[in-house]
Amino acid sequence: MKRYPRMTFVICAVITLSILCLSSGVLAKGPQYGGTLRIGLRMPQFHRMDIRYTTLETMAPAVGMIYDRLFNWGPDGFKSLSPALATRYETQDNTIWIVHLRRGVKFHNGREMTAEDVKTNLDWRIKTPPGWKPVKFRELIKYLKAVEVVDKYTVKIILEKPYAPLMRVMAYAVRGIAPPEEVAKWGKKFQAHPCGTGPYKIVSIKPKEKVVIERFDDYWGPKPYIDRVEYIPIRSDDSRLIALQKGDIDMAQLLDIARPIIEKDPNVEYQVANNSLVLHKHYFNFRRWPVNDLRFRKAMWMGADWKNICINVRAFKSGMYARTLLEYSPYFNPEALKLVPPYDPGEAKKLIKAVERDAGKKIPPIYWLDTNRPTGKRIAEPAKLQLAQIGVTLNLQLLSHAIWYEKVLRDPKIEWDTAGYGAGFAVDPSMGFRYFETNSGTAPDGKSLGGYSNPEFDRWIQKAESATSAEERKRAYQEAEMVLLKDVAAIPMAGYRMVIGYNKKVKGFKINDTLNIYVCNPFSNLWIEE
Repeated sequence: MKRYPRMTFVICAVITLSILCLSSGVLAKGPQYGGTLRIGLRMPQFHRMDIRYTTLETMAPAVGMIYDRLFNWGPDGFKSLSPALATRYETQDNTIWIVHLRRGVKFHNGREMTAEDVKTNLDWRIKTPPGWKPVKFRELIKYLKAVEVVDKYTVKIILEKPYAPLMRVMAYAVRGIAPPEEVAKWGKKFQAHPCGTGPYKIVSIKPKEKVVIERFDDYWGPKPYIDRVEYIPIRSDDSRLIALQKGDIDMAQLLDIARPIIEKDPNVEYQVANNSLVLHKHYFNFRRWPVNDLRFRKAMWMGADWKNICINVRAFKSGMYARTLLEYSPYFNPEALKLVPPYDPGEAKKLIKAVERDAGKKIPPIYWLDTNRPTGKRIAEPAKLQLAQIGVTLNLQLLSHAIWYEKVLRDPKIEWDTAGYGAGFAVDPSMGFRYFETNSGTAPDGKSLGGYSNPEFDRWIQKAESATSAEERKRAYQEAEMVLLKDVAAIPMAGYRMVIGYNKKVKGFKINDTLNIYVCNPFSNLWIEE
């Protein structure tokens, strides 16, 4: 009889026990199906559930789970696109685009999505149907002329002029495809009955209380691990953090100030991402004196310590200071830094005196328009103190978001001298630069937002939009930015940041510069570890 060492029996026993544990799930680690994920939000999202009028998905993350884009952002955020409802596209001249759609995609009402649905959704951007408000972001899809159905799974998009960033801009502006029959059925009530093609479908919407979605079993992409998701608005940042720590919610949108507290909590983790899509900057209104004087605009830039003001916008001096408009985008140009005026209050004061001397009058209080949110206040208040030292008095108008929006974009009086607005450049610089293009219609009088106009800038934008190579487009955008910096058309300020805290039992989460909470998509699928 052959004898085996005692150690051999021990090893065999360990292997056998491990196999038994794995088969029973005791040692198994990895994705698991089931459970409910509760997400605490900074703002209610009920009125943002209609895909025609959705704004930022950071405010309404359920929208990103109910609907799919034609092309989605990739795992690295705004840096790349990945196939979604569309599998590929082609163009030869940036004017005619052929988009090939995925087959077998189902709407939540059970019907297959076809090219007719995509055409109808895009047609809403070309001509607003009677009785509708204009579809959100329709103006971003520049030169959209017509959409034709080639076959059941192919559409042709025809533009009036070449527009190279079309697909990237559409990924931002067209947040999803809705079944036209559902929109017609519900009309203005469609926001309470959203229907898309995403991995989750709507269960219930209780305004200001909760939005609940559940797994859509016929989803074309990966099957979501989590059964249900609840989005719970909790206005107070402190209350949201406490709810996360107590276990009342599993994930939460938080502010930087919460980070030291989370770091001491063994049950909670967090991730941080910066978003150059929303770059806070102050536009100058070229329609008014003394703002239309280049010397005055330079004095405004040189007369305040914008670097430290913006760094102090966030807790623990962690704000993102933007020296140029393209700084936090792939198009950043180090050469542009040479055009950024230095902080020099002495020189700024001389410029102000020169402007007053030549005009023969004193500069009146400057109408400074912004929101009363923390970022707006933390920029405006120190700016007021510092600019007073060079002879510029700020008349701060820090308004609620709704009133500020009306004042900046819709008030025909255009009575502000400098206004804060958050358009950015991460998706494509054309989205931020459009606010400076001559007669762009971004202001109520049909001109650019600040009434700025420079034919040289317009020419560089046109070159970028018609460029057939990425390098050519990059150079054109960089040259356009140089024109704006020379003219001091606006002062770049601070980027936007999001902190997402979550219970350690939530697995698979990875934040990127889109700042969205993706519960499930082709590159991210969260699960709850029990």
